[in-house]
Amino acid sequence: MNPVRKSTKWSGPSDNSRTLRTDYFIPADLQGDFGGVSSALSGVLTEQRIVRFAEVAAQRTRSVMPVFESTHHSHNISAVLRTADAFGFQDVSFVYHQKDMKFRLSDSVERGSSTWLTARRTTSIDHCAATLKASGYKIFLVSLPNFARTSEHYQRHLLSFAAHEIGSDEFLKTVGDSRIALISGNEKFGISEDWTRHADGYLHVAMNGFVESLNVSVCAGILLHALRFQWLPRTHIQALSASEQELLVEHWIARSCQNARQIIEQKTPLLIPWFEFVRAGQFYAPFEK
Repeated sequence: MNPVRKSTKWSGPSDNSRTLRTDYFIPADLQGDFGGVSSALSGVLTEQRIVRFAEVAAQRTRSVMPVFESTHHSHNISAVLRTADAFGFQDVSFVYHQKDMKFRLSDSVERGSSTWLTARRTTSIDHCAATLKASGYKIFLVSLPNFARTSEHYQRHLLSFAAHEIGSDEFLKTVGDSRIALISGNEKFGISEDWTRHADGYLHVAMNGFVESLNVSVCAGILLHALRFQWLPRTHIQALSASEQELLVEHWIARSCQNARQIIEQKTPLLIPWFEFVRAGQFYAPFEK
């Protein structure tokens, strides 16, 4: 028996019933194929592999979305993707102001983490922030453009919390029942000032030396660890639903199984539209206009 199968149909929204752009959804005409990829490829992957997918999916959370603006160093991007995967954060977003700007991954650093994450990009800070706000996220910034004593600046303008304060009652009260978007900036210039129009607060890492900033991947790692293990256990945020977990497993199987498309074409060719949809992670499309 295939250990992935937990439900007989998709219990989430369709493309027509979705109320939040960050919701995972399946188009109405593809919902009948939900679970089909897992079934079609169940004899290709080992049972241990499929069980591992299910175990990891059960630990995934959408409570925190790391958002990186104009981050382009392959080493840093790969490190933050690996960190997000390690701490169980599923969704990652990038803001690039130029449509043709791309980033490269460092295979030796990310270790395949990008295979397991749902990542999206946009070119507009305002559009990104509006989508996050409308989807129930509080926006917390990490650094100003000039990196100058950012915690002191934000203490005058926004609520400011250090990493070791993320589990505090004050932080819990500030966030409430919202999810968190953690905005990190470019390695050289930090975060654009435009973010300050949308921010709810500032998160930083307390430092006791001469330096006033940390490498973006190091800073993100410290904050994401604190959010996962200090803040999240004290919230009422629910884990992913059973069908959302199964959707991720479908996604991972479709992406990681060699010759998956050819196998499905031979066995159940009518599944190809669903296979292409779930393999590309199109169930998560928060920034489309």
